[in-house]
Amino acid sequence: MTSAPRSVTPRDAARMIERGEATIIDVREPDEHRRDHVAGAALHPSSSFSASGFPAARPGSVALILCRSGNRAGKVADALRSAGRTDVCVVEGGIMGWQSAGLPVVTNAKAPIPLVRQVMITVGIMLIAFTALAATVSPWFLVGTGFMGAGLLFAGATGICALATMLSKMPWNRPTAATGPTPGANGCSSAGSRSCCG
Repeated sequence: MTSAPRSVTPRDAARMIERGEATIIDVREPDEHRRDHVAGAALHPSSSFSASGFPAARPGSVALILCRSGNRAGKVADALRSAGRTDVCVVEGGIMGWQSAGLPVVTNAKAPIPLVRQVMITVGIMLIAFTALAATVSPWFLVGTGFMGAGLLFAGATGICALATMLSKMPWNRPTAATGPTPGANGCSSAGSRSCCG
């Protein structure tokens, strides 16, 4: 197996792919990948990560791991190295770094924004509304802010996010010919019952 460096810059990663020295594996969630991704990247979400099920690099090549900013990719790479893999390498800065370097991505502007961001927007709006109502109508509306906080705590502790499940069933999140298939969503990440903060 090729012994890979711990990380490479996006430009170095692109050169490695171009020379056939590496394959790229996207560990973001399906809804994130659908909106924008590096051409040819294989999708293996970190929310369903398994060291034994993670694809090996081709003989003599490196598996480049990519996420949004590098955090999830780093955790996946560390877990793979702990399992004995030496052929994995993180793309520094994730897809955000890739785009900042001026490298091309496949973009689907018609795809809805990722569920985790939809959850954040919805919770933010509800917290502002409950706070405003508590200040102007009745302090009992503070119960709503507590309910939202409890919901976030439960989602973080258990990995189950009821709001994400509900949002995933909304019309704008349903698959169309333009947006492609929509993965099932029981958690904020839209992959299994995982936490929105993963």
